[in-house]
Amino acid sequence: MNLPLLTSRSRVMLFAPHPDDESLATGVFLQRAVAAGAAVRVVYATDGERNGWPQRVLEGKVRIGESDRRRWGARRQAEALAALQTLGVARECVEFLSLPDQGVTDLLLAGCDETVRRLADVIRFWEPTHLLIPSAADTHPDHSGLAVLLGVAIDDHLPPQHEMTQLHYLVHGASQSFAREAHELFSSPLEKKLKRRAIVSHVTQVALSRRRFLAYAKRPERFMIGGREAMRACDGPIHSFLRERNELHLHVAFTLKPLRAEGASLYLLGHDGNGDLRRLRTTLPGRSVKIDLIDCATGAIACIGRYQGDAFSGEILLPLHGFVTSRAIFVKLDRRVWFFDEAGWIEIAAPVAQVTAFRPPLARRELAVA
Repeated sequence: MNLPLLTSRSRVMLFAPHPDDESLATGVFLQRAVAAGAAVRVVYATDGERNGWPQRVLEGKVRIGESDRRRWGARRQAEALAALQTLGVARECVEFLSLPDQGVTDLLLAGCDETVRRLADVIRFWEPTHLLIPSAADTHPDHSGLAVLLGVAIDDHLPPQHEMTQLHYLVHGASQSFAREAHELFSSPLEKKLKRRAIVSHVTQVALSRRRFLAYAKRPERFMIGGREAMRACDGPIHSFLRERNELHLHVAFTLKPLRAEGASLYLLGHDGNGDLRRLRTTLPGRSVKIDLIDCATGAIACIGRYQGDAFSGEILLPLHGFVTSRAIFVKLDRRVWFFDEAGWIEIAAPVAQVTAFRPPLARRELAVA
């Protein structure tokens, strides 16, 4: 489906993981919303304060302390406000949550009830008709982690009658599942010029990556339209899955790269019978063996699964005892290089009889926003 026309009655809310994502991913969309007379709200999850190498270069420092990071975060906030002004969004339409930069996934795994409620309150209070959020397939862990946090917030705390169009955007990575379903939003010459100007407003970011950042102004913006189904396709090393009532089967195949499959971390997140989030983790050994699933909250062994395979591919069997069968679960296989992931999170819906997924062929769609 295509995005409904934006009007003066539309209320567009954007969640951006960092200052600069508003321009890179949604600069044209925001211009269209402003031109239509829609109300716009931009919410930044983090201040982007742990942005070490640009800060070292621009400030001539080797060691960066907490006060340096706070100052850098304030500078990036100011850049975001300047970029939004270029796109037509006023200061009073902006909110900074100041979650930990490069720590959103850790927050998700360590305990995030307060953050989930906070995100839900932000959405509930403003009542958007269109919600722009990062894709769970994004390879930046702050982006994919925020996507899961927002998904849980919407499912757990927003009333079913709260209807809004969700648009998922991708900034980092080359997700096949996203490419297959994404709709493209093309820009006019003026929109492209203003988007480029907004990107350049992020002086700290274009200092070392100007060409890479400005490339976002040359290509169309892309969005997956829909609710939770936008996260339910296989990506990265996970090639297929089968969810039964008490078991989850994953087929994985690893690409050849300097980082070996051995030591890859697998995360499993879902709800228990009390409605609380349950988070498990394990490490894949690269050979056929039983694997301990560790409760992220307590550090105790929650259950025992099995890996059948080698360092290149295999089958993973995960028991789902303790997870309620009526709710979705989230899975992530983490082989991180620097701070980027190989793939993001996958949502696996509650089983009807059984739920399976595999990778269908790619397709392209065009998004029309007037």
